Amino acid sequence: MSGIMPPGLLQDHGRRFSITGTLPTLAVLFTVLAELASGAPSHMPSRERLVGSLESLVPGEWVLLFLGVTVAALVLQPLQRQLVRWMEGYPMMRGPGAVLGRPLVARWRRHWARLDALQQRVDPRPEDLPAMAAAAARLARLPRSPDRLMPTGLGNTLRAAEDRPTDTYGLDAVAAWPELYALLPESTATLVDDARDQLDTTCRMAAALALMGGLSAVILPPSRWTLLAVAFLLASVLTYRSAIGAAEGYGRLVNAAVNLHRFDLLTAFRLPLPADPAEERDRFRALSNHLRQGLPITGPYEHRSP
Repeated sequence: MSGIMPPGLLQDHGRRFSITGTLPTLAVLFTVLAELASGAPSHMPSRERLVGSLESLVPGEWVLLFLGVTVAALVLQPLQRQLVRWMEGYPMMRGPGAVLGRPLVARWRRHWARLDALQQRVDPRPEDLPAMAAAAARLARLPRSPDRLMPTGLGNTLRAAEDRPTDTYGLDAVAAWPELYALLPESTATLVDDARDQLDTTCRMAAALALMGGLSAVILPPSRWTLLAVAFLLASVLTYRSAIGAAEGYGRLVNAAVNLHRFDLLTAFRLPLPADPAEERDRFRALSNHLRQGLPITGPYEHRSP
């Protein structure tokens, strides 16, 4: 679903930059600098060294520190989409990364098959119904076809949302999203943008915490301080799980926008509205081919007066 990732046109970019860019970058730099200022790695970290190092900083050094955080956040901000794609598992779908990606996808396929078999159990007993409902709910958060499974939970959650408009209406949501987004009412676009902010923030914080854990393991001498690195890594795992929940919410809102405003897309392209679901799928498949591949749309236009 990385194609439905550019920030919205109506979004508060200043707030977005401060939340998704500055805070994770500041967390990483502050952690590394605090560990170095406390005496690591040559000495056991101490509060006295840290306080002394902070008190010795002159105003100009604080300004340089602030500028460093800002520049780092600016440089890393354009990489947000690549970060989400990496966490979705795209680098593991081909090339050298497939060595790790193939067994992960195979594991997800076995999981998908177990859930599918459980939710389709024939003649279930009353006590089996809660487990069947839970399996159906979990399966709904995965792509409908096992051939579309990704190596990671985040990738499968976003791909399930990405595939739903195609499965239901024949509309390629990734190809159509820029045009559809431009037609959304401001209130709907704001909801989508807020959900996207939450997804980006949790993804970047998960990556930042993992980086903090790895760097802390290298910088801090082996001691009880090693538990700090472990804590950062555990927090990264928990934040990643939060990112999956944020991705589910984001996908629901994107699909709600498609459900409610997909015919606005046909109207904007001056295409006739379909008479039935079969014609709708044909119409949206043709429009998707046009937006994705540049293929011409055949048939007459239908111009409506405002």
